Amino acid sequence: MTRKEIGFEINMKEDEKITFIEFSPEQKEYQRKLNEKNHRYYLTEFLGSEKNYKIAYRAFEQAMDKSLPNDRKSKCKYCLGETTDKGFKLCQKYIMQMQLTYVIASNEFISIVFQNRFIYNDKENLQKLTVNFFNCLKFIENEGKMYFDLDLISRYALNAGFLSLSQMFSRSETLTAYKIINESLDSLTEQGLQNKVLEKVDENYLELQTEFFESKLRYYKEKIFIEDRKNKLKSIKISNTENKVSIPQYALYYYYLQQSGDFGYFENHPEGKVKAIAELIRKESINTTTKYFQKEYNFIAHHRTNRVAKNKVSHIDFVANTMLKDFSKAKSIALLELKEAKTKNR
Repeated sequence: MTRKEIGFEINMKEDEKITFIEFSPEQKEYQRKLNEKNHRYYLTEFLGSEKNYKIAYRAFEQAMDKSLPNDRKSKCKYCLGETTDKGFKLCQKYIMQMQLTYVIASNEFISIVFQNRFIYNDKENLQKLTVNFFNCLKFIENEGKMYFDLDLISRYALNAGFLSLSQMFSRSETLTAYKIINESLDSLTEQGLQNKVLEKVDENYLELQTEFFESKLRYYKEKIFIEDRKNKLKSIKISNTENKVSIPQYALYYYYLQQSGDFGYFENHPEGKVKAIAELIRKESINTTTKYFQKEYNFIAHHRTNRVAKNKVSHIDFVANTMLKDFSKAKSIALLELKEAKTKNR
């Protein structure tokens, strides 16, 4: 077995007897209390019901039976009728070593789950992960041996953790999720540095974890930007309603937002410029027609002299200092043109 595989083998000769020790009633009671919350208890909980556990364990028993050596009966004193002592049943050795591996593997898996409480709290993903636990029990055909693929279950657990975390983040406030992700990345960086300094092998899949959290960081950074932009646009919309914004002012507003990169160019819409303008005035409830808005927009966007003109000073001033107050880059562009418009015809 490698360090990523767990297995147990009983080394005894085929003709040796297995001795069973009979417990006293007191010892049996003590053992019963000790096992009230054993591996079976937790696996049953993880799978969601006793019925589910029995189905999984029945499949496990069938797999054990199929892995037994084909020639065992021809070598077994009990099967040959040479003795009635079950201690000489050859299959007992194989069953015992696989059962012991099962107990050890179960406890290792239970430990992984409880080290990652967010997986434990996500019952749906936990159930799927526990099914995969049974899939990670590997049987060696015709040898009556079994091992537990710890590397594979760790990867399954990692994937379950990613799914659970994604769901947890989706239920959290955006800034809260962003903070948790950022702190997790910092912790992973520290662990990676410690491994390098101490020359330790990475057994926690730090690179995969880092890749997951970095992708989430990019997503939530963009989400924060989008939410902030929506709030700003909402604020502007309320302000515009109060101030009865004119269509030329709207045209200037979106022109400057396009120049600063805060709003996409109408020409980039997959269905064309007219469709983009139609969607805009509908979404923003601008009281005009698509044709008239396009006319005003083209007038200032395609001809600089029309946009930076003395009769446009009041429009540019209002757009820059009222409508674009929360868009610093767009505001700066508008203020430069405002200055030019004021001094142009002096």
